[in-house]
Amino acid sequence: MNTQGSRAVDVLVVGGRTTGLMLAVRLARQGVNVRIVDGSPGINAFSRATLLHSRSLELLDNLGIADEIRENGQPLRGMRLFMDGRQVLQTRDPPVESSYPYGISYSQAQIEGLLEAKLRELGVRVERSTELVGLEQDGDSVQATLKRADGVEESFQAGYLVGCDGAHSSTRHLLGIEFPGAQSKFSYFLADVISENDEPSDAWFYFMHREGSLIFAILNGGRRQIIGPLAGGHSADEKPDLAEVQELVDRRSGGNYRLSDPRWLTYFTINYRVAERYRDGRVFLAGDAAHVHSPFAGHGMNTGIQDACNLAWKLSLAIRGVASEALLQSYEVERRPVAKQVVENTQRFTEPGEIYPAMTDNEREAFLKGFHREGDELVAFRRNFEELDIDYGASPLSMDDAPDLPQEVRPGLEARNVSGLLHNDANCNLFDFLGGPHHCLLVFAGKETSVDVAGVQAVEASDKYSSWMDVYLVLPRRQGVIPENVSVLLDPESLLAERYGMASGGLYLFRPDGYVAYRSRRTDCLGNYVEEVMLGG
Repeated sequence: MNTQGSRAVDVLVVGGRTTGLMLAVRLARQGVNVRIVDGSPGINAFSRATLLHSRSLELLDNLGIADEIRENGQPLRGMRLFMDGRQVLQTRDPPVESSYPYGISYSQAQIEGLLEAKLRELGVRVERSTELVGLEQDGDSVQATLKRADGVEESFQAGYLVGCDGAHSSTRHLLGIEFPGAQSKFSYFLADVISENDEPSDAWFYFMHREGSLIFAILNGGRRQIIGPLAGGHSADEKPDLAEVQELVDRRSGGNYRLSDPRWLTYFTINYRVAERYRDGRVFLAGDAAHVHSPFAGHGMNTGIQDACNLAWKLSLAIRGVASEALLQSYEVERRPVAKQVVENTQRFTEPGEIYPAMTDNEREAFLKGFHREGDELVAFRRNFEELDIDYGASPLSMDDAPDLPQEVRPGLEARNVSGLLHNDANCNLFDFLGGPHHCLLVFAGKETSVDVAGVQAVEASDKYSSWMDVYLVLPRRQGVIPENVSVLLDPESLLAERYGMASGGLYLFRPDGYVAYRSRRTDCLGNYVEEVMLGG
């Protein structure tokens, strides 16, 4: 065994798929010295992940890489439900309130290609065929042993390590963190194919049949990903061939879909698991290393993306000494409940297709009724499906000094976008200022807060916190005495002030991942949040 000497970085990311790449990009963009390794020789062309939900697209957008996905991906706008060969329902989804009103299917391999290219722009390359084989830590650093394909081992030191290394995570195993849960008793097949006669191409199909179910998920490039449980007693050895898949699809769908050009055919099993904890000292888990579940509804890759965006800014502030230990503790507090809910929801969605053959007529009728939603119930379902309703309100990082303000933008919830704004004489919207490396503070002048007072508070905040906070003074028009060194955001129609309840003045603080952190009707209370939450005072 050859051993090379150690060298240090701020964060070592183990795993170079979507979660690890997103984490490394966000860290590098915030000036963190990051290294990323991956055990595979390159990006895997085959994946069960197919769909980017609206929230993930927003997060990719503020990295400047979502236009390609919007232009060449396949939006998902509806579904068709079949029961025993007969279509019983067709829906067209209403758009959600987002820059991306529908989820978009886009190959995970292509997504990872975009992220890896972005990472290279930031001066970081993924070190392939490099595995984590050893791990020790103390109060100041993590000592990792890395092994390359040529057998050379390297002892490497980092301030923190994040395991984004998948369901069979070496990081998790080396830490001895349990991964409790259950495995479905059914084996599944997956086929990435072209299917004829499957319009509309922007809808997914759900076939319920006395033998079992089928899902036709959408893929970009005119392809379909077809998934279904195998009949009991099927060995699920080796790999299926196209003829076997075609026969199964014919039986369960009614024989209307001719399959061709198989890009990937495989068997798999579904596990529902969440790691007992997401952190051990200076080591964290993210993505599939922390949670696995059914691929139905397409939440796995998206949940990992949000893990990465949640953790990156916290690590950055901790490394720079800006925040207290409580900031890092909040990662598990915020993200583990989300994963548990995703696991429960995907299991609840998947299991009817497994047990449909044994359902009574009444149970099948109840199952069908579950797809009928209208009004507020449909809006809430769509926001949940597109992952726009995640709520960190119970987090120690959420603080509300004005609970009478609009509840849809209270601390812990994602910000709501507002257009019609002006900055440096250019048209813009609120999201143009969120999702960057820093927190964003909006100080509103209003009926009870003069421009002079609000301007002074904006300058003070910028002077104290400019290393991690971007500060904007929000005005309906240029008026009063505005300090030269304050950045002004004009709200000429008062749309922003109205949406956030700031007609009388006050402030909103937004986190780098786009969630509301703090709000107050006063402009002089920011120090309270910084002292109590960021510094743990």
